[in-house]
Amino acid sequence: MLAVQPFERLRYIARHAGDDRTLVAEAADCLAAFDDDLPGLVVACRRLIDHHTDAPLLWWLCARVLAAPDPSDAAWEAEGLVRDDHTPGRLAGLLPFPHDPPIAVIGWPELAGEALGSRPDLDVLAVRGPGDDPWRRRLARSDATARPVDVVEAMACEPSHVLVEITGASPDEVLVPLGTKALLDELVRPTTIVWLVAGVGRVLPARLYTAMRARIDPLEDHGLEAVDVQVADRIAGPTGLERPERMVRRVDAPVAPELLRAV
Repeated sequence: MLAVQPFERLRYIARHAGDDRTLVAEAADCLAAFDDDLPGLVVACRRLIDHHTDAPLLWWLCARVLAAPDPSDAAWEAEGLVRDDHTPGRLAGLLPFPHDPPIAVIGWPELAGEALGSRPDLDVLAVRGPGDDPWRRRLARSDATARPVDVVEAMACEPSHVLVEITGASPDEVLVPLGTKALLDELVRPTTIVWLVAGVGRVLPARLYTAMRARIDPLEDHGLEAVDVQVADRIAGPTGLERPERMVRRVDAPVAPELLRAV
């Protein structure tokens, strides 16, 4: 059987349309094969970014790999961090217990959905956003007892918390699904607690985030919009809850010049 060459793998990954963790696993496996070919590694990272420009996890992975003395080890370390992301478990433990008022979540995102699915004691509202998003299929496949509702129904239920899973972030700004701002404007009341859910690899250093942001402008074409991190009361992640002004502590990737020059 002929071995698949790394650049052949890149063509396969370019067509990937699955979840973020699977994408990172495939990309890490590919990049690990370039550990003795630095020029090839740079080309591979740039090609991955070109095909998945709006995937902050790939920018994070490539930055860590390009800056590492051993790219192969760095690729597998990053893949392990994403695969074993503690965000769902931390979030599930941080949500109040016992708790009578409902908890609302925008859509049914990957990490927040996993956390809420492990808390059958909670009354969970999955708030429908605009369009036919993949979250509907994720919720249907899960064992969670969440109720899909529109924003008017959610408002009537007066949720105590609203959870928003981010796509990516800098220390000051977060990317969320298009339409999230309008939903928050309607849902959030003075007593409502807003938590942003930021899993491993979603928070980039400011310069790397700016480079990504420039590549995906206008955001609307990618189904995204940007909001100030201060929209949240807390940021939930793999180490627990952080205040929004401490988002910078979540940055765990270097600023790889090779990716900045790719802009």
